[in-house]
Amino acid sequence: MIKRFVIAILILAVIFGGIFGYKAYKGYEMGQMMRMMKYPPASVSAAVAKIGNWRNYIHTIGNVTAVNSVNVTTQVAGQVKGIYFNSGEFVKKNRVLVKLDDSLQLAQLKQYKSQLIINKFNYLQYKKAYLKNAVSKASYIQMLSTLKQNEALIRQTEVVIKDMTVKAPFSGIVGIRNSSSVNLGQYIQPGTNIIPLYSINPIYIDFTMPQNDLHSLKINQKVKVELDSYHKVFIGRIKTISIDVNTVSRNITVRVIINNGDMILRPGMFVTGRVLLPVIHNVVTVPATAVTYNPYGDFVYIVVKKNGQYIANTDYVTVGPQRSDTVVITKGLKAGETVVTAGQVKLRNGAPVIIENGIENNGKAVVAKKIIKNNKAEVSKNKGMVNSK
Repeated sequence: MIKRFVIAILILAVIFGGIFGYKAYKGYEMGQMMRMMKYPPASVSAAVAKIGNWRNYIHTIGNVTAVNSVNVTTQVAGQVKGIYFNSGEFVKKNRVLVKLDDSLQLAQLKQYKSQLIINKFNYLQYKKAYLKNAVSKASYIQMLSTLKQNEALIRQTEVVIKDMTVKAPFSGIVGIRNSSSVNLGQYIQPGTNIIPLYSINPIYIDFTMPQNDLHSLKINQKVKVELDSYHKVFIGRIKTISIDVNTVSRNITVRVIINNGDMILRPGMFVTGRVLLPVIHNVVTVPATAVTYNPYGDFVYIVVKKNGQYIANTDYVTVGPQRSDTVVITKGLKAGETVVTAGQVKLRNGAPVIIENGIENNGKAVVAKKIIKNNKAEVSKNKGMVNSK
């Protein structure tokens, strides 16, 4: 029985050993084949790293503010006799806006002027008599006081008559008249708001910025202002930088002055701004999509031609400031090198690639179709390979 058992074990060992040996041999051959097999080229887009000037700027937001704004009022009471403006129109300085009924004041002025004739005559007579010691000094002073009071009443009445004609204190655009408070024939009191008036050309924009940006700001610095509702860009300059810093937000207020000849900017509008900083010369830039961000370091794939085929190699870089779709490379990349801008997820270091888009290289256009054709020729040499495209 022991002899039979040993023979059975030996037979099983030979069978299973053959099976495992075959599997091991098959795995070895498969590994050798995989090592010998080349990966198909990946289709990517590419661009050339450029060198040029770079202007940084500071993003900010702000509100439009009128240079001058006031609610035009009256200093005296009276009945509205005439309204000489239309809501929303442009008016020049000293233009008559509203006139109050001044007939009573004009009549009083005539009365005071008539009384002045008598007071002047009496004063001259008392003066002659006083010089001859014919009247007392007290009587002479009393007559002089009466004359001065009469003249003061005339001046006071003239001021009231002048104030009953309400004029624009400066040139600007009037707002919408409140028909419930100012109408023809309506009696209004001193301080009644007649119409808002705004001076908006030029116009101010107040931006709020962090105190950390204070060192980058100066008077007359250029600022680009964008108004989304009109898709228009305005150019202004910093007029004033606030002397104080908000103790809660630690922000400062920067006032920019802008020419508003088209009257597009209106008080209260929300706008975005870019404070332009000095130009940095000779910096290398690439499309932002070319950079792959990694916790261990940012990198790009540089495309080089080797043995007639394009190869993507990893190159670690230091990324600088970014603007929209362009980023500055401060270290690790040279101008003129070709970098992959799309399709990096399919790549590894040393992977073959096919460039699908036309790129500029040393001033000469590289036609994408020609590149693809050359790469296809290389791919066809490898049997069993499938063109990824």
